[in-house]
Amino acid sequence: MRIVPALLSSVIVCGLLAMRMATAADGPPAWAYTPNNPDYKPPVDDGKPVRVPDSTAGYTWSQLRDRFIAPVWHPSDHGALPDIVANGRKPGVFACGYCHRATGPGGPENADLAGLPKSYIIQQMADYKSRARGTALPERIPPKLMIELSKPITDTEIEAAAAYFSALQPRSNGHCTT
Repeated sequence: MRIVPALLSSVIVCGLLAMRMATAADGPPAWAYTPNNPDYKPPVDDGKPVRVPDSTAGYTWSQLRDRFIAPVWHPSDHGALPDIVANGRKPGVFACGYCHRATGPGGPENADLAGLPKSYIIQQMADYKSRARGTALPERIPPKLMIELSKPITDTEIEAAAAYFSALQPRSNGHCTT
């Protein structure tokens, strides 16, 4: 008699595991898209400039949150930023350097553009515009912003950004060795 409850329990556990695995397989792996910290509280802007080591530049927290400003911490590390990279174009084309940074390394949530071929960058933007390129997680902000700004950005602006980022020297992130 004890075999029946044990067998029934095993069937239930296996069924629940199978449902869990099927649900997990429907989306991208959790390790690839870590969730944002729901308890994160951004710093309050007290009007004082924020600084980074070895830089004379300073930006307030409001400026650092403005998607139409690409902070330039070390201007000698690169040439002059094209306007689209430095400031974007209001209302819907954010400064490319806001997310991808003035020196092109991007961040954990977006692409490193420094040194990529100009034609590759142009093709990626064309693919966003035509919807050939999308995202596994449409609710995530970085890819959502790229898809949205691909509509109003002009070919001339894409060309300028692609030329700028492709001319930059990629930098080691300290994680890869050859």
